[in-house]
Amino acid sequence: MRIAMLVRSFSQNGGLELYTYKVVTGILLRGHDVTVICEENDTQLAHPQLTVRKFPPAPRGIGKSLRLLHYVKYASDAVKESGPYDIVHSQHLPCTVANVVTFHNHTAARLSQVGLGWEQALSRVKMMFVPAYQLRDRFDRMLCSTASCLIFPAKICMDDFVNTYKVREINPHALLAIVAPGANLEKAPLVDRQPTAPFTFLFVGKGFRKKGLDVLLQACAILRKSGVKFQLLIAGLREKPIDRLRLQWMGLQGCIQYLGFCKNMNEVYARASAIVLPSRIEPFGMAPIEGAANGLVPIVSSMCGAAEAIEDGVSGYILKNCLDAAELARLMRSLIEDPTLTATMASHAHCAAWEFPWDRAASETLAAYEKTLSIIKS
Repeated sequence: MRIAMLVRSFSQNGGLELYTYKVVTGILLRGHDVTVICEENDTQLAHPQLTVRKFPPAPRGIGKSLRLLHYVKYASDAVKESGPYDIVHSQHLPCTVANVVTFHNHTAARLSQVGLGWEQALSRVKMMFVPAYQLRDRFDRMLCSTASCLIFPAKICMDDFVNTYKVREINPHALLAIVAPGANLEKAPLVDRQPTAPFTFLFVGKGFRKKGLDVLLQACAILRKSGVKFQLLIAGLREKPIDRLRLQWMGLQGCIQYLGFCKNMNEVYARASAIVLPSRIEPFGMAPIEGAANGLVPIVSSMCGAAEAIEDGVSGYILKNCLDAAELARLMRSLIEDPTLTATMASHAHCAAWEFPWDRAASETLAAYEKTLSIIKS
């Protein structure tokens, strides 16, 4: 099978980028020819059946709208010039030639459905007046209507696209598939450890509101006021002056630590007992799965795709309302006050995490290709 894989950056860093890299390596291991078409390549991956073709980079300083238009033109042209291919697979890169698309983000208007009142209103305004949002919405709709196979990391993301763009109406014969990302399990230790003292929670991510860090800090303030001892590590963000002021205002000095970018996440996981991700928007979220593989209890919101891998109350907790700080505080407190519960849930979470190796993502992608070829030929 000859496959063109379209991605803006071919890299092992980042969520979408790592997903693509792992799927490409898995496909190569199964004997297929892959041409990666990208704007930039910072991998050292070499394989006799791999070709990396770079298209011209977008000019520096251009706006998001022009950047999207740039990708549509040059990625599509690169496919036409280097083909033909059996499968053209876009990793959420706008183009006119893909027959398989993996959507890594929610729809552009997602926050207008799940955010606070003012966030919903602001999202609607952006969709009405900001060209970049309008163009992204237009290209997502185009990909949904023209591709033979639409792949999503989780059902919650798939439902968002299906309902927003009426996919069953505009593309009734399209194959809809869920291919969850994997987790870096090969370095995850077999763990059997007691909860940290003081009990330590971990947050991983860069989005203050989309990832729910604002709600998590509110929950921490509730715990602090009730006299509960704990610590929160924040990986992925550096503490800024506004963060110090916020922590002081909320009475959280001394129990919150910003770690910034962390290269060795296994060392970070070893410092915590639970990982919390109360996101408003989260197509999947690999960190809770990797944390679980390292012996942490995951607490995620129902808006996270990773929630679909968790049995609530058994292998982790699912926060039903992503904006409910009081309920989140209650879930966190239950782990702090019951070491036996924490250890039992961590054991179940560890087992559940090992259901998500990267090799599985490659196998499921290839299975989707086979079905797509049947659709194309028919």
